[in-house]
Formats: sequence, structure tokens, C-alpha cells
Amino acid sequence: MSTCLDEILSHAKTFDDSLNASAMLAKLLASSSKHDEAVVNCLAILSNLGEDFPQQVDLTIILNKLSAIQPLLRDLTVERVKILPPMTDTTKLNTMKFLNMLCTYCDMAAPMMIPLVSCRMVELTLHHGFCDDSIVGLILTGYGMFLFTHNVHEAYRIGKVGEYLREESPNKHRLKSRLVAEWESSLKILIEPAPAVLSTFPSLYESAMLVGDMESALRCRYSYCATSLYLGIELTSVSKNFLLCIQQSAKYQKQAVLHLAMAVFRASIHLSGEGGGDEIMSY
Repeated sequence: MSTCLDEILSHAKTFDDSLNASAMLAKLLASSSKHDEAVVNCLAILSNLGEDFPQQVDLTIILNKLSAIQPLLRDLTVERVKILPPMTDTTKLNTMKFLNMLCTYCDMAAPMMIPLVSCRMVELTLHHGFCDDSIVGLILTGYGMFLFTHNVHEAYRIGKVGEYLREESPNKHRLKSRLVAEWESSLKILIEPAPAVLSTFPSLYESAMLVGDMESALRCRYSYCATSLYLGIELTSVSKNFLLCIQQSAKYQKQAVLHLAMAVFRASIHLSGEGGGDEIMSY
């Protein structure tokens, strides 16, 4: 498929003609665990769209960016976002699409870039209008604030704005699947009562399955198990769910989830008093 995409790109008459093939190429690279190459591909496209990012990112650059965007975020509410016009500029819509993709691949290859990219998505939204990718930018900006600053409650507030908008989107299942790791499984579960967040993982799993995102679905299953273990709920059932998560992760070659589940599985069977730890040795 890579050869086919290269052939399409070589015959593209305009830059706009090449964008869909470039997006497919980035997805192909990421699906082959070539996340570094997927990041390079997205950065090259974004540069042609007028968006450049530093090659080397350190904590100072991140903190400066998060500080610079604070005035824009201070009065940000669901109501304020709702009155924004829809984003109609094709170039800006393509930019938001590739910024979203870049954040996805940076999670594996260059996580320190995520706050820079998500903040740029918020800036484009406030200056050029709202689109579904704006929701990704808002929640990831909150996630970045949570990771790199002490302002956890402001990070949660920004993420909550994104969550309300996500629920009202016609594409809410895709957005839920896209953002569960950065929202429900991290920031939200630290602020809201864990039992309340636990109850949302089955529906998030269904959303991920509806859009065909097996990795996100398995992350939901893992988060459900890990949170249940933390709360001490039905430990025998938790161990069985962990084993199912391990089996499915191995079957679909989702190594990140597989390693997470395997790391916690032994603790769950030890606490439950059940045997079965040897069942994971084959994985």
C-alpha cells in the first residue's frame, strides 16, 4: 500500500490533491508502529500549510506556550465556543486535521510536542472558527496543562468544556474514542469520583467499537479493570477481565495495551486469591 500511496503522491498535480494520500500515508506508518516517521510526515505537511514547530522541544518552551495561551483560556466557556462561527477555510480545516493526527502520533513518539500542537489548535479555533477537531484541541490543551503545570483545576475546567462540546457533536462516538486516554483515563478520573468515571467505560468501549477503533476499545477495557482494581470491586471478575484484555490485545497486536494489562494482571489475581498467573506466560 505504501508503494501505491507514493505513486499517487508523485502524480499529484497540486498540493491539495496530495493531502488525502499524505493522510493515508501517515496512518499507514503509524499502524506499522513507525510513529517517528508518521510525525515527520505530518510536520512536513503542516509546514506546507504554514504551521512550523521547533525541532527540539524542552520544558521551557512548553511552559512558555501554556503561559502565553492563558489569556485566551481564562474566559473560555461552552457558551463562548458555541457562538463561534463554523470553520470554513479549507486550508485551516486541513491544518486542524493534520494537527489532530500529529497529536495522536506524538503520544507515542514525541509527547512533549502535544501541548504546543493542541494550543495551536485552540488558537486557530478562536481566530478562524469551530470544527470537531477544535474539541480535540481543547481537551488536549487541558491534558497538557495537567502534565506540565500545577494548575490541575484549570486544566480540568478546559477539558470539561471540551467534554460538553463532545457530547453534543454528531461525531461524538469518534471523538470519545479519540480522547478517552487523555480525558477519562487520566485527568477526569483524578478529579471526579472514581466510581462515577468507572461507570462510563462500558459506553466508551461501545463508542470505540462503533467507529472500529480496537486499540481505544481495549484501552477502555484496561481502564475499567484498573479502576475496578483500585476501588477493590469484584476482584475475581477484574482478574477475568484483565485476562480477556490480554488475550484480545495479543490477538490484535496492540502492544501498548498488552503490556499495561500484563503489568497489573498479577496484582489483581494475587489480591483476589485466584490462580491463573501462568496463563499470561505465552504472551
